[in-house]
Amino acid sequence: QEIEKKILQDAGAEANKIKQESEQMIRKLNQSQEQKMTELRAAGERETALRVEEAKRAILVPARLNTRKALLEEKQKILGSIYNEIQKEKKLSPAEIARIREETEVEAAQVLFGK
Repeated sequence: QEIEKKILQDAGAEANKIKQESEQMIRKLNQSQEQKMTELRAAGERETALRVEEAKRAILVPARLNTRKALLEEKQKILGSIYNEIQKEKKLSPAEIARIREETEVEAAQVLFGK
């Protein structure tokens, strides 16, 4: 009987030890899984932010370019009408006004962008 009690005690102690080790392993696995989920969530959020930024750029860049193009076209129309008025007032030939326009545009470009 003593031996049986001792064997049962040892078996119970071993069972408790195994149970504690199992619980500890489960806790570690849960922590590891939670950490991985957090990392995956963060990676997903970063990826989403990048995609949103790319989508914004895909929309905004062409829109800005179109706006700039329209603005440049309008400026060209205004300049064209100014040169037409000069041509009429000074009674210049198309070749003369083209030469004057080229010279003044080159001067403006040099002022704006350097030589």
